[in-house]
Amino acid sequence: MSEEVKNTAAPEEEALSEKEVNEQMQVRINKMHQIEEHGWKPFGHKFEVSNYSGDINLNFEELSANETVVRVAGRIMAIRGHGKTCFMDMQDKDGRIQIYVRKDAIGEENYALIKLLDIGDIVGVSGTVFRTHMGELSVKAAAIEILSKSLRPLPEKWHGLKDVDIRYRQRYVDLIVNPEVRRTFVLRSKIIKTMRDILDDNGYLEVETPIMNTIPGGAAARPFITYHNALDMQLYLRIATELHLKRLVVGGFDRVYELGRVFRNEGIDIKHNPEFTSVEIYQAYGDYNDMMDLTEKIVSEIAQKVLGTMKITYEGQEIDLTPPWPRMSMIEAVEKYTGQNFEGVTDVETARKMADAINVPYEPSFGVGKIINACFEEYVEAKLIQPTFITGHPKEISPLAKSNPDNPEITDRFEGFIYGREICNGFTELNDPIDQRERFLKQVEERNAGDEEANMMDENFLDALEHGLPPTGGLGIGVDRLVMLLTDSSSIRDVLLFPTMKNIGGEKTANKAETANVELPKLDLSKVKVDPLFEDFVDFDTFCKSDFRVVKVVACEAVEKSKKLLKFTLNDGSGKPRTILSGIREFYDPEELVGKTCVAITNLPPRKMMGIDSEGMLISAVYEYDGKEGLNLLMLDNNIPAGAKLR
Repeated sequence: MSEEVKNTAAPEEEALSEKEVNEQMQVRINKMHQIEEHGWKPFGHKFEVSNYSGDINLNFEELSANETVVRVAGRIMAIRGHGKTCFMDMQDKDGRIQIYVRKDAIGEENYALIKLLDIGDIVGVSGTVFRTHMGELSVKAAAIEILSKSLRPLPEKWHGLKDVDIRYRQRYVDLIVNPEVRRTFVLRSKIIKTMRDILDDNGYLEVETPIMNTIPGGAAARPFITYHNALDMQLYLRIATELHLKRLVVGGFDRVYELGRVFRNEGIDIKHNPEFTSVEIYQAYGDYNDMMDLTEKIVSEIAQKVLGTMKITYEGQEIDLTPPWPRMSMIEAVEKYTGQNFEGVTDVETARKMADAINVPYEPSFGVGKIINACFEEYVEAKLIQPTFITGHPKEISPLAKSNPDNPEITDRFEGFIYGREICNGFTELNDPIDQRERFLKQVEERNAGDEEANMMDENFLDALEHGLPPTGGLGIGVDRLVMLLTDSSSIRDVLLFPTMKNIGGEKTANKAETANVELPKLDLSKVKVDPLFEDFVDFDTFCKSDFRVVKVVACEAVEKSKKLLKFTLNDGSGKPRTILSGIREFYDPEELVGKTCVAITNLPPRKMMGIDSEGMLISAVYEYDGKEGLNLLMLDNNIPAGAKLR
């Protein structure tokens, strides 16, 4: 039989049901027992591999001319053949290679094993290499042995892994059946190695600092909390590596970096995972200009060395990473895109009026600095497609950065943006312990006022600063976001081997069982306060013009740099996705709302929020409970179809 005759099964119309999977597993288990009856081991031991498909392809002429016996191993991805010959596609770490098996070459007894093999089994083969008359690289088997019997069938190629949620939960299967996923993670490894090489070659020392800390510091984020039984103390998983690394600069390590995981107890969306990889870099006797130069060097050289070019394509947009990158201050950027010039503005009322003029929302507690930042996030950030450095951040939002000598309310800080997303953050580090203490005290005030992301007072770090921190430049790069950019991956989950996922199925049921007898707290109605009913009547015809529709939540994510907003992608029955932003992040995690059925007003004019057009309004019930705001998103039975009209 020739290799052109593909005796594979036709693609299934749907993924296998649980019953079908169980039936196939039983068939495979029966084959496993038959293998044992023949005296073979279905789960083998060591197999000496001499070659992989990649180097066989590279060295084919030499291997073929010398009739070199190669020993290859991998997973069977296809089997075709009848009678006395068989072809198999075997997948190893480099790719696929065809295995050609003849009964007269391996013997009748050994050929019986072939009939007991299934797609997914792992085998070892020895033989010589050749190309078929169609040019396909192949190994003519002289011997074959089973190394691991696959008891569970792989998902059908086109249907079994179309559910991205399953792909993330069963990454091992995703890697088997999707070569492009494997390529992404190979590139990730090369990107990280190249980053280390660049830093090492420029005199930076890689160090390791504690993951568990007594105080979470170095960033504005909500930490994960754990407990050490022996020490009888509460600990926090680190939200940044900054403060320990600066302690090391105080100790005399002039150039240090740490590349590792940090943890933030926040929402999950396409750009955020609770644990993620970052690199923080510190250089004594440098400043933020040096760190911008270093950022350009790291990103552009990684692209050149790993991808072979500094011009990449991300989500259809060509991006040129070639240095130097444009640099502009935050105030300059806001003026460029809004026409509002905050230069010299120190009065908060003036700043509020300027924000009002361009419809930028702000909190009552916002000072001038936070209002400027809100304007930047609303109108500027999404427009920074090509690599751009934004400098001159307000002191109010930069508690660890050194103030600019010409304007104490502005810091020597920068953020690098690519494709409208922050890729890095850096400072001239604050080395004045008195100033740092005052900023910590301000952060403590904000924390006491309810800001869970504000920094705590860190006396140990202040003690280090009081011993003298030299002028220092600092830089943090989000490694996962950089990998997303360089691999053209749209979600952070696509570049994390095992992203954080919500429990489902048995795990969720088990959790429910443990809490089944726990009585949920009931509202004390005496503490509930609702707004009085409106006294003014609304014209009936006017009211009827409001289009209330049932909508299904297709996707939900936290809006970056907003503590309040969630971005919903909705199915409203029209066939076109609808985007609505809602300020309910305090009450819901975005992941738990996916798949829910809600109600929205769909004929409101689009309203720009954080630079995103919100196309309507989701309906929620709001009230006051015990002096605090309560909110419940109105959710309906999932059997109600999207687009159903409320009347």
